[in-house]
Amino acid sequence: MTILIYGGTTEGRRLAERLSGEGLSVEVCVATEYGEQVLQEAPELQVHRGRLSCDEMKELYERGNYAAIIDATHPYATAVSENIRESLKGLSIPFFRLKRVQLVHEEKDEFCQYFSGVGECAEALDEEEEERILLTTGSKELEEFCRKEELKKRLVVRVLPGRESMELCWGLGLEGRQIIAMQGPFSKEMNLAMIRQYNIKCLVTKESGRLGGEDEKLEAAREAGITCMVIRRPREAEAEEGFTEDEIYEKVLEMAGKKPSAAIEKTPLNIVLAGRGMGDLGTMTLELKERLEKTDYLFGAPRLIEDLGAKQGKEPYYLAKDILPRLRQLRNKKPEEGREWNVTILYSGDSGFFSGCDKMRSALEELEGARIRILPGISSLSAFSAKIGVSWQDAEIMSAHGIAWEEWTPRLLQGLRRKRKVFLLTSGPEDIRRLGELLCDQGLTEAIVKLGYQISYPNERLLELSPQECKEITDNGLYVAMVLLEKDAEAKTVEKLPALTPGFPDEAFIRGQVPMTKEEIREISICKLGLYEGAIVYDIGSGTGSVAMEIAALSERLQVYALECKPEAVTLIRQNCRSFGAENVHVVEGMAPDCFEGLPKPTHAFIGGSKGRMREILDALHRVNPGVRIVANMVSLEGIAQMQVILKDMDVEEPDIVTVSVSKAKKAGAYHLMQANNPVTIYSFSFCGRSGEE
Repeated sequence: MTILIYGGTTEGRRLAERLSGEGLSVEVCVATEYGEQVLQEAPELQVHRGRLSCDEMKELYERGNYAAIIDATHPYATAVSENIRESLKGLSIPFFRLKRVQLVHEEKDEFCQYFSGVGECAEALDEEEEERILLTTGSKELEEFCRKEELKKRLVVRVLPGRESMELCWGLGLEGRQIIAMQGPFSKEMNLAMIRQYNIKCLVTKESGRLGGEDEKLEAAREAGITCMVIRRPREAEAEEGFTEDEIYEKVLEMAGKKPSAAIEKTPLNIVLAGRGMGDLGTMTLELKERLEKTDYLFGAPRLIEDLGAKQGKEPYYLAKDILPRLRQLRNKKPEEGREWNVTILYSGDSGFFSGCDKMRSALEELEGARIRILPGISSLSAFSAKIGVSWQDAEIMSAHGIAWEEWTPRLLQGLRRKRKVFLLTSGPEDIRRLGELLCDQGLTEAIVKLGYQISYPNERLLELSPQECKEITDNGLYVAMVLLEKDAEAKTVEKLPALTPGFPDEAFIRGQVPMTKEEIREISICKLGLYEGAIVYDIGSGTGSVAMEIAALSERLQVYALECKPEAVTLIRQNCRSFGAENVHVVEGMAPDCFEGLPKPTHAFIGGSKGRMREILDALHRVNPGVRIVANMVSLEGIAQMQVILKDMDVEEPDIVTVSVSKAKKAGAYHLMQANNPVTIYSFSFCGRSGEE
């Protein structure tokens, strides 16, 4: 029997090679010469090169007498997939669509922007400032990004090293210094190197899934602190049914009356993800040592596995994209005595402490027949704390590893404010120098920094430094730090730290001409919200974002969504976010309640402005969460009257209504006069927790 595969993707190529390896005759249709080159030569494998119309596909079926047809084209090649489906109408040939596993996106990631199509993305890029762009979407839609000359000049494009891709780049007028012609997959480190080499400020990618290297691109962009623009999959690709590579492989073999090689495609894999401890073998748990004695295959970073052995072999891989293909190969390899394969993947320190273990576990869940277990280890936190004799249970615990300093430094200051003790996992000496600069800039020169260098290794050192001395650290290696504010230092430095209570002065905010909820009204309104740890707050009509900043500063575990429709106000909110280091404020540009879609369910909502849509906003909040807590501020008599009518119609607990009049002293020559602000009526209430159907 002969199988026809429309290829052009990594998984399509791999499926063709796997089926031909089982002795089946396989024909692969690829669009380009490069697509033909990357396929392995095999007697059972035949390649058709060139793009086919619907009629040409039908002619191919008449000549080929195929037992099954597989669409393994790219998710974005919707026109090709439509032609394939159209060409099969009226035919009884079994058809399978290979569907690529999609990443789950966190919409709250502010470094990402999402677009429904290439044109929309290109238009957004053209409106940005003059910044260098790394385009990783391939050559097919390249023309759309090159329509405007100014935008084209800012592009660095990464394409496959094939003749067709290169000729297209040259034909569009791209210069050699703008072209990176390489075949993936690309690791996060490789993406990061390209970003830094070309001084990239924005990376553009398709929503291409793990096999398309999407997660490595996002991780690199996040670490570099640049914007990432993501072009969504076409809706047609999202809606269509499909099968995984393994499912199609098994179905085709079943049609052919064959079993996978050696009948062990589903050989069980017993996988353990384990924390090795602090490098020295003495810090390894007894449970892990016993596990290693049974391990057939060992994976991990080179420094973690170099002094260890395994029965069958060890490989220096720690990313899912490198390990998963090897595990699939193991399932095709017969183990001795018909037993399962024992696989161990090692992580430094503890598997649950700023480790890649969780991401690996999620990726392994796609692997059928795998049993997964996690073993803990001794973390750098517990090892270092024990060595310096300082407990860690009351410390703020954070990591700067792979995180831009603009993100972790504000949190470190917040941690010192709350707990006077911060443990910091670092990327190396540059983070220690940055730490010293930060403490000196903030006037926290009395802080004590305890450093652990190469913990558990022969060249281990324990240091106690001042912030100024931290700025002079140069030795490369692994560092951890504990920053302490001792009692004597606290008296001198506490005034440099933000207060624990809400109460930022109005002058602290970047305001412009945008209205702002005044200081005293902010504090009363926030107290009326009754916030708690883990709350999700909508700040509707956010203005300058003053309420959002105050709430965010109370706890990093509060997530605040600042909703604002005016572009100039949105700009001010973003500026205030940077000024206050408010990482947990997520800016949403749009009109409420239309912009609620896609946001997490709120537990609390502050309404500072409604644009006359108060009833619609309250109805929408009630639908999303019938138990949401709301505080709404009214200034005009018309607004108060409208609110009274609305509340009579809605299922709310008895509202708390208070009118606040604030007068502040203003200097007038040698005297001080009280100057009144407009009175504000503050409504605070909760819905009764019943949905509309009840």
